[in-house]
Amino acid sequence: MEKQVYDVAVVGGGPAGLSAALTARVRNKSVVIFEHMGFSAKLQRAAEVPNYLGLPKLSGKELMERMAEHCLAAGPVLVKEKVTQIFPGDVFTLLTPQDVYEAKTVILAIGVSPAELLAGEKGLLGQGVSYCATCDGMLYREKEVAVVAYAAEAEHEAVFLSEICRKVFYFPQYKPVGSLPPSVQICSGKPKGVASKEERLVLEHTKGSVEADGIFILRETDPVENLLAEVELCKDAIKVSHLQKTSVPGVFAAGDCTGKPWQITVAVGEGNAAAHAAIAYLAAKEKA
Repeated sequence: MEKQVYDVAVVGGGPAGLSAALTARVRNKSVVIFEHMGFSAKLQRAAEVPNYLGLPKLSGKELMERMAEHCLAAGPVLVKEKVTQIFPGDVFTLLTPQDVYEAKTVILAIGVSPAELLAGEKGLLGQGVSYCATCDGMLYREKEVAVVAYAAEAEHEAVFLSEICRKVFYFPQYKPVGSLPPSVQICSGKPKGVASKEERLVLEHTKGSVEADGIFILRETDPVENLLAEVELCKDAIKVSHLQKTSVPGVFAAGDCTGKPWQITVAVGEGNAAAHAAIAYLAAKEKA
């Protein structure tokens, strides 16, 4: 069966991503939206959102539920998985831990990572440091691994690792921690850095250090340069034009990942603009 090539792939299901997906569907484009965090956990933690025009005094959870319901009613394909890598080409290839997807355009609405990179992390990426347990876990069968987890969604990956690895050191950077198998050792301390020691890695933290064969760092959002290496940044944000175009033709960005101000209204507007820019890009390609 031939794999579907979507007109638009939206990475992220916060206000920017949902706005982009809705706009593209209203314009009758095929859309896949990737959302693995339950639709903007950050917004849902807000007790009240007093300044969203026309919808006063809603909680963040209520506002997010309305946005998600409105968008999904338009019929985009929802994939509850994290996109781990994007490859440009005649069409874009998007990898998740479970599958491969293709799209003619991509809209990045990935938000911002609440955690800074650990010292030494970037240099050891792919050399013992990984952002996806499902993708790379089998490399550490019968070995020892450490998991630095910034959200509860990482727990299922820790369980997976416990089934194939000799030992799993789990460093949760959130509360509360759910139920995990006895083979997962829950460790306290805030990770500070990663270093290489002969054929082992050392995870340094506030309570000491742990040696492991591999270290999995599981954030809500990975550094964008690891998701799509070709995209140009301005400091820590994705550099975009006023039409939300990135440095990669066919890739657009919206919301918090494009920089401050981090506001819901800005994210929604940028998502709408990014969708219109993607639609114009598709039309231009069809005429070429």
